Amino acid sequence: MKKRAWAEIAAGGIVFAGSAALLARGVPFPRTWFYCFAWWPLVLILDAVNVLRTGVSPLASEPPGFAWTALVSIPVWLVFEAFNVRLGNWSYHGLPTSLAVRWLGYAIAFATVIPALKELAALARSLMKGRSPMAGAAESARRRAKPALLCASVVAGVLSLVLTLTAPRLFFPLVWVGFIFLIEPLNYRRGRRSFLRDLEEGRRSPVLAWMAAGLAAGVFWEFLNWFSGSHWEYHIPYLNFGRIFQMPVFGFGGFAVFALEVFALDACLRGVYLRLKSRPALRVAFWAVLAVFSLAVFVLIDKYSIVR
Repeated sequence: MKKRAWAEIAAGGIVFAGSAALLARGVPFPRTWFYCFAWWPLVLILDAVNVLRTGVSPLASEPPGFAWTALVSIPVWLVFEAFNVRLGNWSYHGLPTSLAVRWLGYAIAFATVIPALKELAALARSLMKGRSPMAGAAESARRRAKPALLCASVVAGVLSLVLTLTAPRLFFPLVWVGFIFLIEPLNYRRGRRSFLRDLEEGRRSPVLAWMAAGLAAGVFWEFLNWFSGSHWEYHIPYLNFGRIFQMPVFGFGGFAVFALEVFALDACLRGVYLRLKSRPALRVAFWAVLAVFSLAVFVLIDKYSIVR
């Protein structure tokens, strides 16, 4: 297992370094695709580091599950792309002109979101375990989720998303918390993986690990985007200042809660899919719905979010 991990680190490092070298020389193809060529090797390296630290990792432990996560990552991120049609908080620049190539790029890039967060969260958990007084103290804190709180959370989630769409210039930050309020109580009530369940059972470290993963991923996302020929740019009302790379400084805080939203959406979809285990026709329908949704949002991105 360790030999394989070192091989993954070597392979990922070679691809990343080669892409960076070609980017520095101004070669057009790697400049356009640098984000993809950089993120996937980093995911591979993170996976290997997790194996070396703990003996397990999201990829090494369950390759089919990791592939499932990469596929689901596409429609999960596209939920936010769909909201961005109304919000207009970011736009894409320098994308390939060919529709087929551009859509392939969407799929490859968006498929990294959940795998990267899972790898970073696993690494954060291993770093926190037994070393952080904050993490140790957190495990003893218990908070039971009451029915009234769950209902209030769902209402807050719905209200957050409605306000985001009705008055986007004022309430656009709520899209980065609305799905936590909306989906987490549903996951909890259905017995799915849930941060509320973790807190109820006295475990706060998973929440902290995923928030740390979101912050770390955000730094990586913005750093790689800064150098990529195909990149995004932000247009954020009243907070559009103090930029680090392309991101206004206050925006980095949103990555922490965004990670919790991604966790909730992923757990929800995984829970639904597992319930269809004995119903293959519905499993096919599950993937068909996600595929149609993804293609529809690809069309919306092309129409509203690309600057040519």
